Amino acid sequence: MQIRPEVFDDRAAVYAVTHAAFAGIDPMVEPEEVGLLHQLFDCEGYDARFSIVALDGAVVIGHVIATWGKIDGQQLLGLGPLAVAPEYQHRGVGSILMQQIHDAAENAQLSGIVLLGSPGYYHRFGYEPASGRGIKPSDPSWGEHFMVRVFDESALPRGDYRYASPFGC
Repeated sequence: MQIRPEVFDDRAAVYAVTHAAFAGIDPMVEPEEVGLLHQLFDCEGYDARFSIVALDGAVVIGHVIATWGKIDGQQLLGLGPLAVAPEYQHRGVGSILMQQIHDAAENAQLSGIVLLGSPGYYHRFGYEPASGRGIKPSDPSWGEHFMVRVFDESALPRGDYRYASPFGC
């Protein structure tokens, strides 16, 4: 497996992997995560350093992206979506992608990353409820599903978080 930053030529494969990973009962219906990715790639919050693909040979098998959101004017990355092709799930691809995006954030000396997801899955990557760190979600009903991974407690902003504009919140 190879891990590297996503490039424009990867996008069709990234959309296909995301479609497969999030497909519901009807595979002909495009999952909302695919449309979200189209918008994220074109929004001002996109930063190529935080869009990473996993490959098996030349085939994209996974992708993770984090885009810039804000807390009272201060930037903070918001992670998602994370997608792994169904035939590669439960083989460590998602964990490797998570480690890579965390490494990229730490190398950039960022204070943290927030996400909306399953506590049972993301706790193992060091995520904790964001409310405990003074970061409030744009939708209070997210509760414990809105989490943060802290890299630098002293620089972590506190307040109301707003994802990149394509998230609509």
